[in-house]
Amino acid sequence: MQLESQVLFADYAASGHEALARLAARRADVLLVGLPLPDMSGVEFVRTAKRAVASCQILLLAAAGAEEVMLAAIEAGAAGCVLEPCDARELVAHALKLRAGGSPLNPLVARRLVERLHARTLAHAAVAALTARESDVVCLLASGLSYSQIGDKLGVSLNTVGSHIKNAYRKLDVHSATAAVMRAVELQTPGKA
Repeated sequence: MQLESQVLFADYAASGHEALARLAARRADVLLVGLPLPDMSGVEFVRTAKRAVASCQILLLAAAGAEEVMLAAIEAGAAGCVLEPCDARELVAHALKLRAGGSPLNPLVARRLVERLHARTLAHAAVAALTARESDVVCLLASGLSYSQIGDKLGVSLNTVGSHIKNAYRKLDVHSATAAVMRAVELQTPGKA
């Protein structure tokens, strides 16, 4: 196999902790990680491996049905993912693609990543569409103030507070004060979206 001459398979580990210990000593270019790991989550492994060797590219391999786990691990820093079954020739090709700067993604996982990106983009647009006053009202809700306390603090009527809240709910696509606050906090927390 011609591709194999370009790849050195240096090590194998039976667990995530064992792989991390060896990674620190070997500084691999590409890691092939079969999920699930027996001793830690894929997300925990990816985060720890990327902290140890930031330049290491991580390729995940998992059975069908593990797409959500793979998405979370990609968000943690993995660079690609493929679903089983995947023969040795395909794995070598995927590893070489990663090393060359590519990102092999299973089509189902790629689709879910696109859907998440679209949802986040729409959510950010919703927060951006909030007027300054609507944003103030949501922030005051998050502080635990009641509608009447918000009205007093902003110098507006209870009806005006209600109107701002109704508009914010519509723009954030939520149906309660708790959901509005959670959505706003989620979208304004760095690294969350």
